[in-house]
Amino acid sequence: MSRIVEERREAVSPYVTLVERVIEVNGRTEAFHSFDQADYVTVLALTDDGRVPLVRQYRPAVDKVTLELPGGLLDPGEDAAACAARELAEETGLIAGSIEPLGVMIADSGRLQNRVRAFYVADARPAPDWQPEAGVEVVMFDRAALKAAAADGTFDHALHVAIVGLATLKDLI
Repeated sequence: MSRIVEERREAVSPYVTLVERVIEVNGRTEAFHSFDQADYVTVLALTDDGRVPLVRQYRPAVDKVTLELPGGLLDPGEDAAACAARELAEETGLIAGSIEPLGVMIADSGRLQNRVRAFYVADARPAPDWQPEAGVEVVMFDRAALKAAAADGTFDHALHVAIVGLATLKDLI
């Protein structure tokens, strides 16, 4: 049986804390490291004409422009569904009519302590006065193109591809 015998935390930024946990296993100890950060929400939305909005933006962590579902960090005390609706509107200019939870997933059990809270919106409609965020481009995909982009690696954010898969399993897209 394993147990934590010591834990140290060091804030790296307002968003990330490095956590070191010393674990005892069978009489010996070993240090493991992870990052603690806020949970985040991700939204798989459909417009009235059946298109799915993705956002294209530069991500310094992987030094490339990525294609992702809209989403963002959950503020302390914020309702996750409200956060999802806010992020959808901010990043894509779409307003969520109904919002349905798809599931809560561990982002990376070996390195990250946060969760991803996924939501589905079946009836996203344009906001009349939306102004795009700097550095974020909205790209609309039909269902077939979205699945093809996931299959060929154009859309390669693992958790977001998993969310599309989960929605597919639930016959939502």
